[in-house]
Amino acid sequence: MKNTLLTTTAIALTGIAGAANAVEISAGALSMNISGYYTTVVAITSVSTGATLAASDYDGLDIITNAEIWFKPSLTLDNGIKIGVDVQLEGNTNGDQIDEVYMTVTGDFGKVIIGSENSVGYKMTVAAPDVSMVYAVSSSLTAFVPYSSATAGADLFRGTLGSTYTENARNNDAQRISYFSPRFSGLQLGVSYARDAGQGNGAVNNNAVTTDFIDIAANYSGSFGGMDLNASARWGIASAPAAGTDPEIWGVGLSVGSNGFTLGGSYTEQDGTALQDGRAYDVGVSYANGPTSYSLTYFNGENIDNEGALGAKESLETIVLAVKYKVAPNFKVGAFIANTQFEEVATPADNVEGTVVGVSASFSF
Repeated sequence: MKNTLLTTTAIALTGIAGAANAVEISAGALSMNISGYYTTVVAITSVSTGATLAASDYDGLDIITNAEIWFKPSLTLDNGIKIGVDVQLEGNTNGDQIDEVYMTVTGDFGKVIIGSENSVGYKMTVAAPDVSMVYAVSSSLTAFVPYSSATAGADLFRGTLGSTYTENARNNDAQRISYFSPRFSGLQLGVSYARDAGQGNGAVNNNAVTTDFIDIAANYSGSFGGMDLNASARWGIASAPAAGTDPEIWGVGLSVGSNGFTLGGSYTEQDGTALQDGRAYDVGVSYANGPTSYSLTYFNGENIDNEGALGAKESLETIVLAVKYKVAPNFKVGAFIANTQFEEVATPADNVEGTVVGVSASFSF
């Protein structure tokens, strides 16, 4: 009990002191790293809706928060191999108290991840620069503009309607094994395998629909004459039931930076699913000058309409102009203005458009 009390007190005092790095407690070769973040956004929204949501009032001031605490114990063996565990606790949840939870094995051979985590294709993606805290891709704007509820349906999150950071058939945070190679002259390769869509949050999918998810990815990072280049490519396939089509996904990304400016974008495409086939792309530019950075980011996603007639499309367009200021190593503030528009060709009553103006702050530890 005494040792536990001292350890807890040490953590508290370190946090109060405002240490720049995560709290780390060591005991011989074993260490415990505790880190995380808390982000809050305060914004004013003006929303225009079709008949489906016309009875509700979405205009006005609102606040959203996003927070996680990461527990990362690790052990370094005598041969230099590091074994670790990552358990991510959601600070505010909607049925998913523990997010990713997995084990890592790292050494000269590269890195292996075993557990509930995204694929190599997702983790190695390069996309458009965006310094906002709401993001044009995988946007938090859904908290202010209601295109994720009765309108867009289930194909928004991790699908091509809402992001270029996608998962094949939206197989997100599945129990999988992934391998990342060491970088050779800036090039890194990766491969993932997931049996099904079962996750570490308790959701189980025992070979119910689609199985044997295989993802392959490559990522490059290098500099040439003062110019920074980052690029990615990914491909994934899975096995559908005998009567179905095997879902397939692919994507590419590129960013180029020089003298504080970064220009980049990405493209991804999903095929072979019942209601999630589509494509998405983003493009953006950012500029960093000391602690201040700026960005302008555009996203465009299009999918099969999950409600409409065969062949009908639904689309989402988002543009975000943002500025961010780094107050301290662990604290940053920002401001943004965004416009986002969701449209369904077959069901225009579901159309939603919103303009959001807000400020944000993020604390990391």
